[in-house]
Amino acid sequence: MRALALYLRSRQVPFALPGAVVAVLLMARLGAGATNPQLAVAAVVLAMALGLAVLGYGLGGADPELERTAAVSWPPRRAAHLIAVTAVPAGVLALVSSAPPGIVLRAAVGLAGLTALAATLFGRQLAWTLPVAWGVGASAMPPFTDPLPLRVLTWPAQPVGSTAALVTACVLGGAGVLGYALRGCRS
Repeated sequence: MRALALYLRSRQVPFALPGAVVAVLLMARLGAGATNPQLAVAAVVLAMALGLAVLGYGLGGADPELERTAAVSWPPRRAAHLIAVTAVPAGVLALVSSAPPGIVLRAAVGLAGLTALAATLFGRQLAWTLPVAWGVGASAMPPFTDPLPLRVLTWPAQPVGSTAALVTACVLGGAGVLGYALRGCRS
């Protein structure tokens, strides 16, 4: 238990977790009373992006070079950390949001992948950039039905049954988990 507690402290989880939960709750509450289902979807996407933005900073430690030289197997630990970071805002949204569970799950997978990709490419300080930018951009536009590139770009705001949105979220999620688990955060 001591090793887990030290790991969580090194990732600032005790400080970030309450902030993430509050951010998700506030944003989800804004969309909870929406009569338009598209506004509820936009609130879910923004809430998930905010939750991952707060928790994404902890995807890297204080010294990434020191972690690279450690004699532990980091890929399973990184993957587990990313899954836990994703489960917190997704669980809160599943409890308080009026959006369909498929939207919450799709947003969680895709935006977590973007968070992990940003941490891998830009470092933990900028892990928030890709999910927040994509989430805000997709929430500000209506979901396009044609052509396919616009459906892919607005995947977070697409309806539940959109195959393009589901595939895009899964590809982003898979690429993010794989990249982050194997490489970790950029120094």
